[in-house]
Amino acid sequence: MRFWNVVASIVLACAMPVTAMAKPTYTTKYAYYSIKGENAEEVYRAMLSRGPRVNGVKAYAATTATTTQGGHMAQGQSCRIEDYKLSLDFVIKLPKIRNERVLPARDRKRWQQFAAFLKKHEEQHRAIWLGCAADLERKVKSIRLKNCADADERARKLWERMRASCSKKHNAFDTAEQKRLMKHPFVKLVYNRKIRATRAAYAE
Repeated sequence: MRFWNVVASIVLACAMPVTAMAKPTYTTKYAYYSIKGENAEEVYRAMLSRGPRVNGVKAYAATTATTTQGGHMAQGQSCRIEDYKLSLDFVIKLPKIRNERVLPARDRKRWQQFAAFLKKHEEQHRAIWLGCAADLERKVKSIRLKNCADADERARKLWERMRASCSKKHNAFDTAEQKRLMKHPFVKLVYNRKIRATRAAYAE
């Protein structure tokens, strides 16, 4: 059996349920990029400058999923894939301020809310991946074909379809989250101050 591996990054829904019958194993590592600033605006600019890039686009945070598949072909009256297992290793990259204490109290509170929002958002991407993986695992385990070459090809096609359908789920989730992002207290704080600063500049 061939093995197909993928690394997929997600920027900043419905997660498919992970059932007890088909539950891929996974690990999660949290990685942080360092930022600094003495107010919300400086912190925001630091995220844009130092944050990860996803498909060439700047992002506040990102989730990387690396998959590993295992199993072997068993030829009997039909061919099936025995001991099939899908494992995922996640790396969730998030911003971290070097010293939050320098922020004014209001800015610090809004930032902490935003940091929690980003973490929850990326963990939802993880949940989407796990749902997609569980569905793939269930389908691969149900393969029964006349010969193992056909079984291997069926598994490969299922893998490609999973990647495409899961990508659509991630995109739909991000689109839905954009409205919440723009209404987040930290983002509103930054943009409201920018607007006031612009108006003050024009008034001079």
